[in-house]
Amino acid sequence: MTRVWDRRRVGGTVLRGLLTVMFLTAAGMKFAAVPFEVAGFARFGYPLWFMYVVGALQLLGAVLLWTRGCVALGAGLLALLMAGAVGSHLLAGDPVLMPLPAFVLLILLGGIAYARRAELLLSSTDKEMQRA
Repeated sequence: MTRVWDRRRVGGTVLRGLLTVMFLTAAGMKFAAVPFEVAGFARFGYPLWFMYVVGALQLLGAVLLWTRGCVALGAGLLALLMAGAVGSHLLAGDPVLMPLPAFVLLILLGGIAYARRAELLLSSTDKEMQRA
């Protein structure tokens, strides 16, 4: 049984690491105002300042993925951003394959949020007891 637990734990850590790299990269591209990002937000009809807000939320979500007791919150935040990305692509009339990466990320992040949902349900006293 310990072996199965270790695989899940290692797999979850690796997945969070990959997602963190992806979202830090995406946030950096937004903060650097890479022409691809600027054009995408313009095509969706969003103001430029919104790109920076999304970048900041991506950065926050990536940090929360590694903050004790906040992994589910970070995954949920990033999942909401990915749901918005999928919706934006579909409303802009993009081909069905365009929102696929965001949809895959949405599923992965939803899985992490679901697996760590107990973090959201614990009271502050329970969290303190877990840390001890």
